[in-house]
Amino acid sequence: MFDKLSSWAAGRIKAVAGWMIFRSGLYNRFRRDEAVIVLFHRVNDAYPTDILTVTLRKFDDFVRFFGRYFQVISLVELLRLLEQGEDLTRKLVITFDDGYRGNASWAAPILERYGQRACFFVTTHWIGTNHTAWWDAEKKIQTQWMNWDQVRALRAKGHEIGCHTETHVDLGKVSPEVARREIGGSSAQLDAELHEHSGLFAYPYGGRHHMSDANQQVVNELGLRCCLSAYGGAVRLGDDPLRLKRITVTTWFKSPYQFGFEYLFGRLDPD
Repeated sequence: MFDKLSSWAAGRIKAVAGWMIFRSGLYNRFRRDEAVIVLFHRVNDAYPTDILTVTLRKFDDFVRFFGRYFQVISLVELLRLLEQGEDLTRKLVITFDDGYRGNASWAAPILERYGQRACFFVTTHWIGTNHTAWWDAEKKIQTQWMNWDQVRALRAKGHEIGCHTETHVDLGKVSPEVARREIGGSSAQLDAELHEHSGLFAYPYGGRHHMSDANQQVVNELGLRCCLSAYGGAVRLGDDPLRLKRITVTTWFKSPYQFGFEYLFGRLDPD
């Protein structure tokens, strides 16, 4: 109990400190010449205690925070900046993994209300199905996926769509043959559904150990435009587009200002 109370208190203290640093403008002295890619999974009010889910209100808070203190850009624009060696200071990209229905129903309208867009990485064989992800089954959550019409509608409104393998495999465990089928098949299906080439890819689970050296080579050989992880860290000039870092937003953050505090002081960098 005391550990939980201490953790809660620490989070609130960091949130207040973050508020002071950002509202005063002091944040501009920190972490220049780098961009941030943030990752959300599910936006939904039905599962407020699920670590992968943020409520609509909290997501709205984050979107307003990002718009106020960062320049929100597309993933493709970030790739262009990296390629041309341009300034990355305070650039931020919003991404989503998996393809949950609420991200189309609730998250996208919030983003659009503030003039922002995101990249949605979808697990292609689960789109339009009733498949329940194992992590939801453990919590007795009935997973709800987008359908392809919703995916196409997101693209029509200016959002980017990327692939996330066919069936959310762990690329740290499967063979290169399976990896090639899962990644290449997912990319091809996405291109067929959208009638355009995406080439944007984020690998499932996102940890260092969730991408083997052999399967990283498969990614390189497939000619994708990028490959995103999810184990923390910022993006800097010279980074390989096929090894880009992301910071996951979960219920652990008490507020966007705690997120800002943790980021500014390197607490969200990889170990």
